[in-house]
Amino acid sequence: MTTTISSKNKDELDRFTLNIMVNSTEELLRNQDKVVIAIPGGRSVQGVFELLGEDSISWERVHIFMVDERLVSLSHQDSNFKLAQEIFLNKLVTKGVLPEENIHPFVLDRDAEDFGIFHYEQELKRHGGIYDIVLLSAGEDGHIGALYPNHHSIKSEADFYLTMKDSPKPPKARMTLSRKLLLKSKVTILLFFDKTKKEAYRKFSGGQVHYQACPAKLVLMIDDSYVITNLD
Repeated sequence: MTTTISSKNKDELDRFTLNIMVNSTEELLRNQDKVVIAIPGGRSVQGVFELLGEDSISWERVHIFMVDERLVSLSHQDSNFKLAQEIFLNKLVTKGVLPEENIHPFVLDRDAEDFGIFHYEQELKRHGGIYDIVLLSAGEDGHIGALYPNHHSIKSEADFYLTMKDSPKPPKARMTLSRKLLLKSKVTILLFFDKTKKEAYRKFSGGQVHYQACPAKLVLMIDDSYVITNLD
């Protein structure tokens, strides 16, 4: 079932998102040893990241992976991981609540033909092989992660991750979770913030639009999914 939560107050929506993540994590931990949470980059998630840095999830049993990443070093200004690290991951590690070994950035390997995605796949397999909770932010064209409309990324049959050098959105070199990996997740939260996403939200809400034309629609195929928006 997909639940839509709408408000004009973004702070309120950030808090709703946090509560879903906290409650879903604690619920899953009742039946499993650990929870894998996947996080994206982008401006829309910054408010949620700030709240995550303050909240007391059972962080010692949570592992953080990336939804997508630019093919740059972890210290590069374009790195999605760098944003999360600066806003909340470092804070949690400094507090001593999140073990550093529970943080799993995508490390670019420039010498590998696949840029390091096989290694990242093996790392995920060591922690269960799926993303339990996925936080996503829709783009202006309806993309999520680096799965783009009518692009080979959304059509890929990769089981875990894929890379590209032709992203429609700069920078062109990126890695992303695959459609198949996303569809295995237990809980997804999709953010539709900002008036620039209005057309994408219209496509997402329209019954006749295929997920290949609006990748955000993949979340509708996941049993426990949430759409958080200020566009209604």
